[in-house]
Amino acid sequence: MAEVDIVHKRRFVGKPLPLILAAALAIGTIGVPTAIYGASQGNEDAREAFANAEQFRARRDIRSARIELMNAIKADPDWIDPRIAQAEVLLSLGDGIGAAAELDRAVELGEDPANVRHLFGYAYFLEGEGEKAREQLSANDIPMQFQGYAARIMGKLALRMEDPQLASASFNRAMELDGKNPDLWVDIARFRANTGDQAGATNAVDTAVKLDPKNIRALQYRGELLRFQFGLGAALPWFERALQIDPNDVPLLTEYAATLGDMGRMTDMLTVARKIIALDGPNPRALFMQAVLAARAGNYGLARRLMQQTKGAIDNVPSVLLVQGIIEHAEGNHNAAADKFQRLVSVQPDNRQAQDLLARSLYLAGSPGDALDILKPQVNRSGADSYAMWQAGRALEAIGEREQAAAVLNRAAVHNAGRESALLADAPLSVLQAEAQRNPNDARAVVPYIRALYDAGDFGTALVEAKRLQQANLGASPAHLLVADVAAAMGNYDEALDALTQARSIRFSEPVMLRLVEVLRAKGDRQEAGQVLAQYLNYNPSNIAALRWMAYAHLETESWAVAAQILENLRKRIGDNDALIIAGLTEAYTGLGQTEKAIATGKVAYRVQPSSPVVSHLYGLALMADGDRQKDGISLLKKAVAIMPDNPVYRQSLRRAYAKMRATDETS
Repeated sequence: MAEVDIVHKRRFVGKPLPLILAAALAIGTIGVPTAIYGASQGNEDAREAFANAEQFRARRDIRSARIELMNAIKADPDWIDPRIAQAEVLLSLGDGIGAAAELDRAVELGEDPANVRHLFGYAYFLEGEGEKAREQLSANDIPMQFQGYAARIMGKLALRMEDPQLASASFNRAMELDGKNPDLWVDIARFRANTGDQAGATNAVDTAVKLDPKNIRALQYRGELLRFQFGLGAALPWFERALQIDPNDVPLLTEYAATLGDMGRMTDMLTVARKIIALDGPNPRALFMQAVLAARAGNYGLARRLMQQTKGAIDNVPSVLLVQGIIEHAEGNHNAAADKFQRLVSVQPDNRQAQDLLARSLYLAGSPGDALDILKPQVNRSGADSYAMWQAGRALEAIGEREQAAAVLNRAAVHNAGRESALLADAPLSVLQAEAQRNPNDARAVVPYIRALYDAGDFGTALVEAKRLQQANLGASPAHLLVADVAAAMGNYDEALDALTQARSIRFSEPVMLRLVEVLRAKGDRQEAGQVLAQYLNYNPSNIAALRWMAYAHLETESWAVAAQILENLRKRIGDNDALIIAGLTEAYTGLGQTEKAIATGKVAYRVQPSSPVVSHLYGLALMADGDRQKDGISLLKKAVAIMPDNPVYRQSLRRAYAKMRATDETS
């Protein structure tokens, strides 16, 4: 069902018996009774429409119920019961303003305000009127049968206000009074997920589904958690199961459409987005989805117009800021793009894609120093990507720091990015140690201390602290990742694998997947690493990092055709600026004997990153396959060896190239 229950019992004096029985059945099945005596008992037409509405609510058809309640109110405007029922329905549809209007009218007609404070509280919550909502929900005159409801909404309000103590106390109170309410358990699940207890969130939403297997919000949030835990594809069956119950539920359709879009099923996403707009008018998220589709097609003007139709309703959403920035960037408005990306980085400070985009916009806007400030924390750490280092190098050149620029560009050239890590020291070790000792159970204090220990090379102490944090937060995936990172740095791959297995059971995220692949490959178990990739891609078929790894795995096994197909699809999505993807294509086409294609892609990769030994090596091998370009091939292979003289693969390729050239000279 929707967010609210039927909580008022109506009077049915003088009704035809079938209508009385139908409405009574609907109320008895769903609601918590209390008597209300209104200014009117309803005329015959009003009572018939009201009974129809109750039947629709029993069948969970909220939109049809809303229409019947409108008919009941029109037939008898002075009857309180349909006013309150309509408020409940409007709350379930997320319309706080409409619900408050109906409640105001009910009070004007004689309803005791105490009986509807819980509904007023929820209406004000939906309107964003936090203080007014809190005033209603904390009133002392709320009848006992509605106090559980009020406590639940207070918990939701506290969660929005970022007051976890009040939220916890409110939800505990709601459990005492209304522990069998599935909507309550959905809200508890959201609270637990918000506080990092992912396992607890799953348990709570499972309880909601058990209490009411047809509860739309429970089914939707179970899908959202599975999407978070395992990936996009895992959510679809739950969304589709809920849509069988109510195919017109807009919040559910919105999550369904967004998931389809993230999976690359753009046509399906567009179909659902159009249905949302048909049901809900200019729905901001549906318009945003259409804008994303337009931007992906390069129609930035249409994308901008669609975003303007949202009228700023979702401008603070990170994904919206990202797309708005991309639109500005594509149209050459670099200052405007930088403003959007700066806002995105402020709410997602660890989003490296956002950092890269902000730095690029600042650089193009004529502020290379500012771009460098954005990139420095990333470039100075293990795990920096080549693009970030390349940008930093160009920014350093622009401000005259050519020596530093050369060092950073050399790192980018040899792809010396290091492994992705959860660890980064933010302050001196002594300061972080003191803070951790003062707050030994606060992850916000302990995690930076573990990071500092890691950076200082004190892996033993870091592992002890990480394990202690892990035991105190068994339901939080990041706690297990910390243990895995430290254990892997110590070469203890079995312990790292155990921690990653626990993290995976909570959330099979991209960071977990990447670490699992790295640890399994370090253990020599490439087959299992491939299975991990395949399982992750089953739920996340469009994930670039996983597809890249899968392509490289096929290159290693000389499955050239499969690797080429994966890499070509990636190239279509992200363009020609990723030198390693284009170089991988060069290797695949060389292996397939498609020399012209191999040389063409090698030329593109070399233009993007001419100082890369990987690119020079693979482009050189492609040229060696052309009998007329062997000298050029040897020149590039020599360059790769010069950049990385200790690489045995590059040296062996150069030796073979010389041998091949000598053999060619002898036969000519």
